[in-house]
Amino acid sequence: MKNSLSKIVLAAMMVTAPLAADYTFDTHSLFALEGGIADLDGESSEIATAGLKIGAQTENYRVFLSARHFNTDDLHSLNAYGAEVQYMFNFSKPVNFFIGANGGQATVKVSSAVSSESSVYYGGDAGFNIHASELIDVEVGARYMKLQDDVMAVDNDIVSAYASVIIKWKMD
Repeated sequence: MKNSLSKIVLAAMMVTAPLAADYTFDTHSLFALEGGIADLDGESSEIATAGLKIGAQTENYRVFLSARHFNTDDLHSLNAYGAEVQYMFNFSKPVNFFIGANGGQATVKVSSAVSSESSVYYGGDAGFNIHASELIDVEVGARYMKLQDDVMAVDNDIVSAYASVIIKWKMD
């Protein structure tokens, strides 16, 4: 798991390295709290999700490191740790649209099992980012996560709808 997360962080750094070369952009640090609903089994049974994200944003790009917990009765725990890289379409001053890619590691533990299973995931996300104030954004989006391996009691496709409150501050 440690090796997979290292690869994800390295890939995110490589993708965002061109952003670091030009400091003329308005750059912000980001911290987000996320909540939503997800479909884990492909049979329309929705479960609650909660997560934390930390990241950075320039004029058109955003990158997050994230941790999410999926609250389900069938499993003892389902957690996902990863990264998201997003491109933002700034079509108006109060709202922008984003589209992005995500990837990371999902770990599942069934309550009756002693050990856990994990799988690398990848996918995409899209949504709207609403600038509520200079320091607060509200994000509404959808995320698709494809598990690379079969993991106990979880369909390989995880689809979720979520909302985030993002606190942002200027990086100096």
